Amino acid sequence: MSEGAKSYDASDITVLYEWETIRKRPGMYVGSTGERGLHNAVFEVLGRALNEVLAGRATSVEVTLTRGGGVSVTDGGLGVPVEAAGDTDGPALETLLTRVPPRWELVGCKTAAMGPAVLGLYVTNALSNRLTAEVRRKGTRRVQRYTRGVPVAPPSAVGPAADGGTTIAFWPDPDIFETVECSFAVLAERLHELAFLNRSLRISLNDARHPGEPQSARFQSARGARDFVTFLGAGRGDPFIRT
Repeated sequence: MSEGAKSYDASDITVLYEWETIRKRPGMYVGSTGERGLHNAVFEVLGRALNEVLAGRATSVEVTLTRGGGVSVTDGGLGVPVEAAGDTDGPALETLLTRVPPRWELVGCKTAAMGPAVLGLYVTNALSNRLTAEVRRKGTRRVQRYTRGVPVAPPSAVGPAADGGTTIAFWPDPDIFETVECSFAVLAERLHELAFLNRSLRISLNDARHPGEPQSARFQSARGARDFVTFLGAGRGDPFIRT
């Protein structure tokens, strides 16, 4: 090494928290910072909701596009466990939102991996300006809020819950993405495919971004792959319910 070469010591090392690594190189986790990456962030959240269906804990998933670039994904499952201690139903809520998923969760035979990073809620939370998680579990509704991947406060009980399930509402960070407006058509196509692949699934997409021009679509396939063949044979006709 020549004497003129730049020195290298501990002061040249930058230590990043896990969520900071995702925000620093978002394309490595969702593919791009354009529309494709934006949709992949949605698919990461959708994958967790679909896993509730595959595990037999839910039969429906609802995706809603809200004003300001927000996206809400709701499942009718049992609700993500909020407290890890003494609860063996799965990873706690904050663990899912702030930690890399354990390897066993990634390779399960009934696990949906829809995004390129397979990090689920963790990567979407890190790339969101804000995120709100609502859990309806064992008769109680709890809410926890995050800002750019960091919890604002612990989960708090906000009232009773008449049903079970989890809702993840997030707003992709405009400082990260070139656009925060999802394409209704792109999301509808993906949900359409999921309905073919999961005969027990009822899935809906609602667009509430423009009050005067609401859009919605509901997808359900009674015969799965057979419906897909019919769909192709009819010149990509639509055997699903759309409203």
